[in-house]
Amino acid sequence: FATGGIPERLGNRHPTVVPYETFEATDGEFVLAVGNDALWRKFCIVAGLEEIVADPRFATNRARVQAYDELRPLLERVLRTRSRQTWIEDLTAAGVPCGDVRNIAQVLADPQLAAREMVTELEHIVAGKIRVLGIPTKLSETPGTVKNPPPALGEHTDKVLEELLDINQAERSRLRQLGAI
Repeated sequence: FATGGIPERLGNRHPTVVPYETFEATDGEFVLAVGNDALWRKFCIVAGLEEIVADPRFATNRARVQAYDELRPLLERVLRTRSRQTWIEDLTAAGVPCGDVRNIAQVLADPQLAAREMVTELEHIVAGKIRVLGIPTKLSETPGTVKNPPPALGEHTDKVLEELLDINQAERSRLRQLGAI
């Protein structure tokens, strides 16, 4: 942005940190976030890649960024040898940031969402009972709640036009006949 150039699309990968993206394990994707050279060394030990820790092509983040096309296939081969859970447990124990890639059903089933009251049910005038996201910020003295469902299409049109724009019923009827609202 600051340079005026248009960055190329990189998918899930970080443009200046390698490896910092999603990878396939034996049973699906997980995110690996090796944000610095110290984490790179830890990652290599967990992955059984000690022989490339000091390899000049990969020893520094700058070198890994430049050698991305060579490094990515090597990492893919190794990371496809274990399950996501095994990688996540082993890497987390070593202090390497990583995490599971989940679908919506898996996210909504996470006990942490229930513990934080992040999903609530509301009655919608058209859709009936719906599940909506709760409030992520929890304040002890002024806890927020989600009280109302999203409005139906046009549900608040008259109220907005009348109260905020001071458009009376006759003018709203005329605008409706014109197809403006």
